[in-house]
Amino acid sequence: MTDPDQILNQYEGKLAEAQRRSEALRESLANLRVMERSVDGQIVVTVNDAGNLVDLKLGNALQRRDGDSVAQEVLRVVQAAQSRVAAAVQEAMSPMLGADSEAMHFMMDKLRSAQPPPPSQYVPGGGGYGGGPPRLGAIEDDAPPPPPPPPVPPRPQRPRPPQDDDDDFSNKGFLR
Repeated sequence: MTDPDQILNQYEGKLAEAQRRSEALRESLANLRVMERSVDGQIVVTVNDAGNLVDLKLGNALQRRDGDSVAQEVLRVVQAAQSRVAAAVQEAMSPMLGADSEAMHFMMDKLRSAQPPPPSQYVPGGGGYGGGPPRLGAIEDDAPPPPPPPPVPPRPQRPRPPQDDDDDFSNKGFLR
């Protein structure tokens, strides 16, 4: 027969190991950063494990450029960094979770669906990527608002009966 204390000690050991692994995963993700720079090196962006912009450095040479082109280039570089987040997370987590584990596949599916694809065929001053404006992702306000509901016609008012102006203020009934 197995000793209950031995089973409990084994369970507590497994639980402590799982907590250590969980803390290591959390710390690894908290420190994960992806840095990307523009072709000319004037724009350097850093995003975290969730793809959020955490650092932005702009070179002095950008002062001589048009503001719209600088903004488009910043967005392109941010999108390029965000598109690399899933691969960076996979590289960092594979030793802990296993490259082919179910947990790893689940996490990668979630990350890839949340991140934008890498930018393609950027046309400077020509409308961004693929002919459309540069985008980081869809937001609720991207869809046009629904048309307003049709106006409701006012209700016809019923005629009011003439007020009976009797000066009887007693609490007696009307049947006397």
